[in-house]
Amino acid sequence: MRASDRALSRSLNIADLRARARARLPAPVFDFLEGGAEDEITLVRNRAAFSEWALVPRAFRDVSQVSGAVEILGQSLEWPLIVSPTGMPGLFHPDAEIGLAEAAAASGTLYCLSAMASRSIEEVAASTTAPKAFQLYIFQDRGLTRELILRAKAAGYAALILAIDVPVPANRERDRRTGMTIPPRLGLASLLAFARHPAWCWHNLVRRPVSLANFSDMRAEPGSTLLSFIQSQFEPQLSWTDLEWVAGLWGGSIAVKGLLHGDDVERAVAAGASTVFLSNHGGRQLDAAVSGLDMVEETAERLAGRATLIVDGGIRRGTDIIKAVALGASACSTGRAALYGLTVGGRAGAARALQLLRSEYERDMALLGARRQDEIERSCIRRLR
Repeated sequence: MRASDRALSRSLNIADLRARARARLPAPVFDFLEGGAEDEITLVRNRAAFSEWALVPRAFRDVSQVSGAVEILGQSLEWPLIVSPTGMPGLFHPDAEIGLAEAAAASGTLYCLSAMASRSIEEVAASTTAPKAFQLYIFQDRGLTRELILRAKAAGYAALILAIDVPVPANRERDRRTGMTIPPRLGLASLLAFARHPAWCWHNLVRRPVSLANFSDMRAEPGSTLLSFIQSQFEPQLSWTDLEWVAGLWGGSIAVKGLLHGDDVERAVAAGASTVFLSNHGGRQLDAAVSGLDMVEETAERLAGRATLIVDGGIRRGTDIIKAVALGASACSTGRAALYGLTVGGRAGAARALQLLRSEYERDMALLGARRQDEIERSCIRRLR
């Protein structure tokens, strides 16, 4: 048995995969995966919010068969967790986005490709016939934005996810301290950390240097990185007409990711969004923000079924998914949990992460006394404080 296979078989939960991922990556790269903005209050909040709720199981239920089947973004999924769009998975394992997409397909769920990917829209589309979604930013260059939409449409992506919570780059102090850039640059402060991981350096600095594949024909200014150039394209002047423009150009299922305020959620639905991700970008943008879970119940009550709600941020256990569903969400989304698995074992590792979460979710449904998602009711959950 290979070392990576042993590591996966001995990983009993997402925390185990995280610990092994940390050991496999140079410290600046792990911090890029793990870190949040400024004091990382939001990052911590995403996990802490789940601990404020307790489940109330029901007894004398026939739970010999349970099913978490749900329809999200027009797709029939076997369970209510999708793989979030994450930037640059190629930093963590050569299987990158293709490994994540294949793992999601094997798990019976949906993979969402980030515009800031290390594999192109077309490469990932060709990797599996399973439905996939594409995550878009609106750039200052609307021609570039339009091109990405049309490429995803031509490649057969089933849904478009518009991320609107990056009007300007965030203050990620971990990355500033370590000097982490895309592509990685070796400086005096980080040289030793990279030298301790020769396999990582071979795959990512020599064999196939990681890059932003969807912008491969663009060139950064002298002395700048491609990532900093793309970040300079983030649009601080977004308006609701931009959402209407994107929805009209796409012409299919569209979600808005990064909303937290109830008024914004209602306006997004009025502008054409059928799905809303309650998300603070994994704690990587505005620090001291509420978590997605904090806003589920209020938002679900306001919308009264007019849109699908997905909770993003801090998902590490099957019970986290159950708590979000009990409060009114239709599904959850995870990025880091899948990336931990990818780091440890590539495609097989990402599949292991999803398998762990799915088995926890389905077992916890049975223990809760729920056979189907619609039996995970508000009466099954209580706030502790």
